[in-house]
Amino acid sequence: MATLEGGAFDDALLGSRFSDVIFGRGGDDTIFGQGNDDVLFGEEGDDVLFGGSGDDVAVGGEGDDVLFGGSGDDALIGGDGSDLMMGGSGEDVLSGGADSDILLGGSDNDVLDGGSGNDVLIGGAGDDIVLGGGGDDVMLGGSGDDVLQGGEGDDLMLGGSGDDVLEGGAGDDIMSGGSGADTFVFSGGGGNDVVLDFQAGEDMLSISSNINDTGIASADDVAARATQVGANTVIDLGNGDSITLNNVDAEDVQDDPDSFFSVQ
Repeated sequence: MATLEGGAFDDALLGSRFSDVIFGRGGDDTIFGQGNDDVLFGEEGDDVLFGGSGDDVAVGGEGDDVLFGGSGDDALIGGDGSDLMMGGSGEDVLSGGADSDILLGGSDNDVLDGGSGNDVLIGGAGDDIVLGGGGDDVMLGGSGDDVLQGGEGDDLMLGGSGDDVLEGGAGDDIMSGGSGADTFVFSGGGGNDVVLDFQAGEDMLSISSNINDTGIASADDVAARATQVGANTVIDLGNGDSITLNNVDAEDVQDDPDSFFSVQ
């Protein structure tokens, strides 16, 4: 295993076909891991890190960095600054960090964690786990059966194709499952959420039992809290929380609650 270190200026550092550890140090550096399993540190400056083949770890550090995983199962960690991360092929883990980042999963089953800041997270192909974290995030699962968790903030969550699970978390979230049989999860403290494309008999709203101390214990209990507001159905979940189902008739909800709700 070789160790390479840059200096205070803008360096181009190229690893070997073996497993390397490369430190960019100061300046705006470009680091290529090449073959095998490499560990790359951008450190100070606005750096560009290429993992190459192998299962690599790339850490941006300070500055606005660009991280490419390449092939293999990679871990990309943005650190401080507004970073762009692309997992590539393989099952990758991407972590955004403190600022507003862009995370692109790639072709396999990836985990994306935006961290704090207003992030854009796109899972891509595969069955991905997409975690918004703090901030107002834009999240897209892509193809595959994805899990999207918004966290804090007012998030836009798009499941894409596949059978997805979407949980907005705190904040006023807008959710669209896309195609497939999607599940929207509500456990209390979630704010005023909107579901754009709910399909009765295919999608499901999963409601926590006794959510917000409402005494809800069944699908009928939830349906009793549904009212018509314009073209939409609004469901009062107590404690200031609500779900708005766009272009859904409240009478349909109350006529067949089990096609809409699952109480867990």
